[in-house]
Amino acid sequence: MSTVQTLAQKLRTAVLVTLAILVGVLLAWRMSDGVSVGDAVLLGVLLLPAACALPGLWQGKRRTYGWMSMAITPYLILGITEAVANPVQRLWAGACLLIALVLFALLVVYLRVSAPAPSPPSPAE
Repeated sequence: MSTVQTLAQKLRTAVLVTLAILVGVLLAWRMSDGVSVGDAVLLGVLLLPAACALPGLWQGKRRTYGWMSMAITPYLILGITEAVANPVQRLWAGACLLIALVLFALLVVYLRVSAPAPSPPSPAE
């Protein structure tokens, strides 16, 4: 296995672990004050992209890594909004925001590392 493949495998593992941490933080945060119908709906909406992406992330499909980098947006919006609007929840919001940013960076780095090598130009005739 080449060093690029080894790095890509480590990045895949890091993405999956970071996504699991993000899901855990979201669940702990929204359930820290008890469970309401609104929290359950919010969690359902927030966790749907992660649940849909999990098989593709597990298999290392580059296309899934690409669209998942855009699907991080709701986590970022939630973290920023709660950090600004709700002083009591700033710690949870900051954790969510930080983990979402790390996940975004890992997704982008994986896409860069796993990009196929460009083919050499064909000789001009």
